[in-house]
Amino acid sequence: MRHEGVTYHRDALVPTALWHLLKRVYVDQDWPIGTDLDELNEDARTTIQRPDTEIYVYGYYRTDPPRLQWGFLNPETGISVIYDMEARLIVTVFRPEEGSVFFERQIGMAKIDRKEWNI
Repeated sequence: MRHEGVTYHRDALVPTALWHLLKRVYVDQDWPIGTDLDELNEDARTTIQRPDTEIYVYGYYRTDPPRLQWGFLNPETGISVIYDMEARLIVTVFRPEEGSVFFERQIGMAKIDRKEWNI
């Protein structure tokens, strides 16, 4: 795979953020070719900060034990951001095909009411 003038071969070690970018652009095709990390990070910030973004808290079912995560989904753009409380970092930015169902099937999911919580 070639990205920004660099060729990446199978099993190449790349930084996590770059791996997610390459996956979202070339595999999932959620963002157009040419998208860079700054643009992906800006999409994450904008998604979290928008008042119409839905907020979920849940236990991620694919880890044992489940990890506490916060999910942010903007229904207008379809962009989701996952923040892992234990790792204290954004673990991914993506566009789940199933929309809010992705969050609703997580362990102990609670949807946060932004207006009631004033956030």
